[in-house]
Amino acid sequence: MKGKELLRVSVLGNLAVSRHGMRMQLPPSKKTRALLAYLAVTDRPHSRDRLCSMFWPVPDDPRAALRWSLTRLRPLIDEPDCRRIVADRESAGLDLDRDTVDILSLRDLVRNGTDAVLTDTLRQATEALEVDFLEGLDLPDCHEFQSWCIGEREETRRLRVRLLTALVNRLADVPDEALRHARALSLLAPADEGAQAMLVRLLRAAGRWREAEEQFQRAQRRLEEFKVVCSGALRQAAQLPLQAELRSRANDRIVLRPEAERLRASSALHEVQFCTTSDGVRIAYARVGDGPPLVWAAHWLSHLAFSWESPIWRHWTEEFAKDHSFVHYDERGNGLSDWDNPTFSVDAFVRDLEAVVDALGFDRFALIGSSKGGATAMAYAARHPERVSHLILCGAYAQGWRVWGNAAEIERREAIITLTRQGWAQDNPAFRQILTSLLLPDATVEEMGSFNDLQRISASAENAARLLQSSGDVNVLDLLPGIVAPTLVLHCREDAAMPFAQGRLIASRIPRARLVPLESRNHVLLPRDPAWAAFVSEVRRFLGEGVPTMSGT
Repeated sequence: MKGKELLRVSVLGNLAVSRHGMRMQLPPSKKTRALLAYLAVTDRPHSRDRLCSMFWPVPDDPRAALRWSLTRLRPLIDEPDCRRIVADRESAGLDLDRDTVDILSLRDLVRNGTDAVLTDTLRQATEALEVDFLEGLDLPDCHEFQSWCIGEREETRRLRVRLLTALVNRLADVPDEALRHARALSLLAPADEGAQAMLVRLLRAAGRWREAEEQFQRAQRRLEEFKVVCSGALRQAAQLPLQAELRSRANDRIVLRPEAERLRASSALHEVQFCTTSDGVRIAYARVGDGPPLVWAAHWLSHLAFSWESPIWRHWTEEFAKDHSFVHYDERGNGLSDWDNPTFSVDAFVRDLEAVVDALGFDRFALIGSSKGGATAMAYAARHPERVSHLILCGAYAQGWRVWGNAAEIERREAIITLTRQGWAQDNPAFRQILTSLLLPDATVEEMGSFNDLQRISASAENAARLLQSSGDVNVLDLLPGIVAPTLVLHCREDAAMPFAQGRLIASRIPRARLVPLESRNHVLLPRDPAWAAFVSEVRRFLGEGVPTMSGT
């Protein structure tokens, strides 16, 4: 626990530093101030080479420029008995264990949810977030810093949405007081039906009928402009009799884009959170549903803003979020996670998974690895045997195509990678269709089109090609004997993308693993595929839950 606050770094609004309650004068150099903000918010040391490339890509001697900036920061940050700048020949960072960074304090406030946060504290937090992150501190020529800044501003906006949501729910029985915050939430999340519906309901509860009708009309037009698929919550808010509305409010929480229980999961887009891996990559993740934790290791290309609605993937969430705390994330290089220059390897993908489950505070959980996520899941289970209660593998492989493939197979995969680099971003889906046909040979034209579109928006051409390259180099076979978790291996006999032999090999190397063949040609199981029903039945039986009625079957 921190003692008396000695130093405070404020990054909300204009950058400011206070020491022992006295505001300090900042260095005139914008890059020096930006360096201070970056080190304070990231709260860890960075290599000097990385800092030089981020802030001084042009000077002949960027290391000298970094030394100059650190020298200017020492009188501001350091004290005779408290050295906060920690630097050596290779790295530099700040030790602020006894100090405060305003945005980090607010993130810590909601780390375990908002239920225990006092209402006055919620009010103060939402007020603090009314200003922009590092307002006015832009470095247009430093592209990496600008990208980081944009990401932090978006994460800060999401935090404000979360806090406003909690505050409006908390004040729902006091409509006049809740209205100010509901209006702010409506403006901050214009494409979210739930936020618009709550504002309409509060206006009606406060007796502001004409304003409620005008807000309803504006919100309808706005949702149409954003092409939001509405659930009807907004219209219900405008039509529900007031007494019924008042009776239901005690149990009503704002859910952005709420739907029926079947699609409670689709609000996950608005519950996306971020964590940082041990090698500094920011990962987007979401948790949906209540119950024992079930983590889905990232597979081939995902995008949390779209995957939940995809006909190719959404049935996974619909099924397992019914009675689990179901977790999915975008791994490095795609979706909402960091795209720029991440390392792609099994070790790197394991770091992504480690960061997510650590951020969620899971001590022990069931783990699913499908397709390329299988190698990640197996490596994690081998390295953290105490944390994996059940391991489920579907269409997984322990060896990449460069290991198991013959010369013709390797040549075919290399050709796909070349075509990916050349044609991925084109409007013509022909290049992406090659992969789609491999993964979903029995999909309909509409399903293939949806998957083509999802692939394109989930990653750049270069990242897609590099991910394909990395999948060829996978080899976790030696780790399999060390897996102690009960393991269920499922694999389609006629899988067009990954030979059934890989599933059989995995089951033979993991102690006491059970192999279940599935009858399908699809590598990615579709909801209408009989193999999907068999998969769900086997998984539920394996997890010891019986076989409840499945959605969509």
